[in-house]
Amino acid sequence: MSLPHTRTQRRVRRTLRIALIWGIAGLLAALFERNILAGHGIPIAFSDLALGNLAEYFLVGLIAGGLYSFVLRDHLRKLPFIQAFPRAAAVIFLIVTCTHAALPVWMGQVEADAAGILGRLFSLRFLGQYLFWSLLMGATMLMVRYNDQYGVGGWGHLVGRYHKPREELRIFLFLDMRSSTAIAEELGHVRYFQLLNEVYADITDPVLDSGGEIYQYVGDEVSVSWLLRKGIKQQRCLRCFFAIQDRIKAKAAHYQQRYGHAPIFKAGLHYGPVTAGEVGLVKKQVIFSGDPVITAAHIQSVCNQFGVELLMSEEMLDQLRLPEHQYERRSVGEIPLKSRKRTVRLWTVDRKGTRPGGKTAGPSATAEAATSSTAAQ
Repeated sequence: MSLPHTRTQRRVRRTLRIALIWGIAGLLAALFERNILAGHGIPIAFSDLALGNLAEYFLVGLIAGGLYSFVLRDHLRKLPFIQAFPRAAAVIFLIVTCTHAALPVWMGQVEADAAGILGRLFSLRFLGQYLFWSLLMGATMLMVRYNDQYGVGGWGHLVGRYHKPREELRIFLFLDMRSSTAIAEELGHVRYFQLLNEVYADITDPVLDSGGEIYQYVGDEVSVSWLLRKGIKQQRCLRCFFAIQDRIKAKAAHYQQRYGHAPIFKAGLHYGPVTAGEVGLVKKQVIFSGDPVITAAHIQSVCNQFGVELLMSEEMLDQLRLPEHQYERRSVGEIPLKSRKRTVRLWTVDRKGTRPGGKTAGPSATAEAATSSTAAQ
């Protein structure tokens, strides 16, 4: 069951955004070039320069953006910028070299003589274009890393969406790794940190594919958030959990071989009105305050009690409107909420056909699973 947003779609959108920004950079370059020429007494229409630059920069942006998004980024984003930029600059060097050496010969504009090729490569024009495109690529990489730093809400930081507190209806998914304390004691702090870092990297794409925002990492816990209308569309918030589950299970053998443990996550889902706003003058962060955050965390904390990997509130279930041919849902009981002085009914949801024999477990199976899970903890 694929998520509404695929990784390819995200990469295509990123490539188009890069091409658009490079096109705008081309218009600014045309403006500077026109002013410099006018200052030297060479009149030229801005429209002529602008159209040429817009087409050139947009096309180069498509090529460079596509190369970065589809080929380089998965590798470069794991490296510090100081190490990633020289690798990207080397790729730009190859591209500029080809355009100055091979392309003019291929188009029949110049003769294929070694002296002419070397002359073009060791020219100030070549150096200037190489430095310009490399710096533009570096700025693009910084922009993408800024977006990674702030997640899906990066644009909101720039435009000041949360500069003043505002109320929003949001969904929260709290994820926690089972038996994390025992695993940490066995592996030691350094190897346990490596395990967490690798797990977090693996769950990032399912979150982004679902349109979610990673709200916080707290030890072995991860909280993900969606605006209500976005999270319930095509059950994105629920499908995000199953996509994470599938991703971790697909790499279970790798984790078992490298760390001696295959991570298993339990999760809690809830939604409600929260207050969102930026805090801090340095290292600003958007935080969400309200009962739904506390409730989602509490729901996740009782997964072991009911012997399941996913729990959600009845309010959340009503919002999702699950297709009966795709999902099985089962009420598991109620828990008290101190913050609201009432109880909340909990449900667990599975995809059709994921249980042995395709049957929904009964109360006795639930009790047995809860006992086994508690013993494992």
